[in-house]
Amino acid sequence: MLASAIEQNRIYAARKQQTLELICKQDCMLEVDVERMNEVLDNLISNAMKYSAQGKRIIIRSQIKYQGEESNRAPVVCIGIQDEGQGLSEEDMKKLFGRFQRLSAHPTGNESSTGLGLSIVKQLVELHGGKVWAESEGKDKGATFFVELPIEHSQLIRTNEL
Repeated sequence: MLASAIEQNRIYAARKQQTLELICKQDCMLEVDVERMNEVLDNLISNAMKYSAQGKRIIIRSQIKYQGEESNRAPVVCIGIQDEGQGLSEEDMKKLFGRFQRLSAHPTGNESSTGLGLSIVKQLVELHGGKVWAESEGKDKGATFFVELPIEHSQLIRTNEL
């Protein structure tokens, strides 16, 4: 899914001379609505490109993590979309994922924005039993948006088994 979402955005990235890089530590299978999850990934990747200047790099990472207490640890896949864009202020962080919210960052290539994308992302991720959040060290320091989704132990694929 990640490779497909990246491929869908390659032409747009090329127009802005941006680089899309995928770092996937381990493959896994998720039971998700593929169309809805593609919408989530496409929105986050296109936002990273939209709010990053020409020539910047967007890194998409995926890794398996375990949550919970030692005796009852549950696997989750954590996807991070990191940009070298305008970053997020404290005020932006308070408004993230709200409907029709406009943040302080502005598109860098005359792209449009409705202010609905992140609220839709949050709703779709939560409908899949996951969570979404963002981290940024502040203005002009880029941002990373994270999506965390639960997976079953039986769905883990060991890289050396491929």
